[in-house]
Amino acid sequence: MNWKHKANLLAVLSRVPLGHKAYHWLQRVAGTNRLQLDRDLNRALELVELTLEADGHVEGSHILEVGTGWRPLVPMVFFLLGAERIVTVDVNPWLTLKYAEETRQALGSRLEIIAKRGHVPLEDMRQRYTQAMSQSGSLADILAGFNIEYQYPGDARCTGLPDASMDLVISSNVLEHIPYEIQLDIHRESNRILRAGGLAVHRFNPQDHYSTVDSTITNGNFLRYSAAQWHWYGGSGLAYHNRLRDPDYRRVFTEAQLD
Repeated sequence: MNWKHKANLLAVLSRVPLGHKAYHWLQRVAGTNRLQLDRDLNRALELVELTLEADGHVEGSHILEVGTGWRPLVPMVFFLLGAERIVTVDVNPWLTLKYAEETRQALGSRLEIIAKRGHVPLEDMRQRYTQAMSQSGSLADILAGFNIEYQYPGDARCTGLPDASMDLVISSNVLEHIPYEIQLDIHRESNRILRAGGLAVHRFNPQDHYSTVDSTITNGNFLRYSAAQWHWYGGSGLAYHNRLRDPDYRRVFTEAQLD
């Protein structure tokens, strides 16, 4: 697919009434928001491994997730590894009861790998999973079984959480979709709510996302365009990508005193 076809479609949907609903419908019809269990699980476990490598802990932890996305796979994995409380916030209403149910059912087939990479006893995890799966009902009910509190609309810049109340602030493939100045406010809020020794653990994808649908362009194709040109293709709306580079991320973390 020529990437500009997708970019133009998303740009239009971002600017017309009911465009977001149409986008959700197209995602479901095309299957592009389907659960990719092994890929998404690997991303979640990368966050776990980064946490452990930095001498952080998951067991008994209180966590803020920035950007829930379509599925609550990341917070569910952290729960299975012993997290006590996970607050997840998002500005978009993509999460549904169907997606949450599908995700929790699918995780049952991957408990061994989660336990192995998370360094927890498999039997302990099975017990937590069985307990969580006994919960049924609404989206909030299902998430509560995994100690997850979902906030939509949520603002990671102003969480309302007490000072020094969280052990971890995490995100997966989210930061690249947030402008620099908003990121700065989010990281400052993270600094406020993190306990001494707490960690901000983020994995993100700084490449041009359109390169995944068009093999004729490079991962850095979007850097060829001026700010004005990119504003239409991906500098606003549903396809927003900030195009920040490694020095930019280092600077925003340092400016927020997260270094």
